[in-house]
Amino acid sequence: MIKWVLLLVLAGCKVSSFTTQVAPGSSLLNYHTFWLAPYNNQINITQPEYDNPENRALIDKAIRQELTQLGMQEQPKNAEVRVIYNLLIRDRTDTRIDSAVVYKPWLDTKQDYFNYTEGAFTLIFIDERTGAMIAQSQLASIMDRDPKKFRSAIPRVVHLMMKRIKDEEKNP
Repeated sequence: MIKWVLLLVLAGCKVSSFTTQVAPGSSLLNYHTFWLAPYNNQINITQPEYDNPENRALIDKAIRQELTQLGMQEQPKNAEVRVIYNLLIRDRTDTRIDSAVVYKPWLDTKQDYFNYTEGAFTLIFIDERTGAMIAQSQLASIMDRDPKKFRSAIPRVVHLMMKRIKDEEKNP
């Protein structure tokens, strides 16, 4: 019974890492035009329920909306900023969860494990004139088992990433 409670608690926990970097002296406010690099269809998608054309369209829309609110205009040719993003979804197994070590005083040869899905979303802004990175933000987290929740979280995640970039620009 305790083993199942631990498994439910771990499945409910969202372990996240959130990193944001802005190049010294850079600010997206210094730019007026952007273009969104197209998604590479050659990439092997291992989790189509999360990484699919519909969700990619939602990511594109959220990025465009955030940059438009910053006062930037989308311009496919001769834009000042190239926007690239990457979505990596993969199945993981954690074998560190061993009920034999935690709950049983006797030696147990069976290793317990926890299967989960992990996602990483990276958003990168590149100065087209110099090729230098302006800003980058990445969120890596254990995914919710319901892909619909991922879909509804896309605009909020992109907004949070942009907010972190703006905060980093203000307070380097």
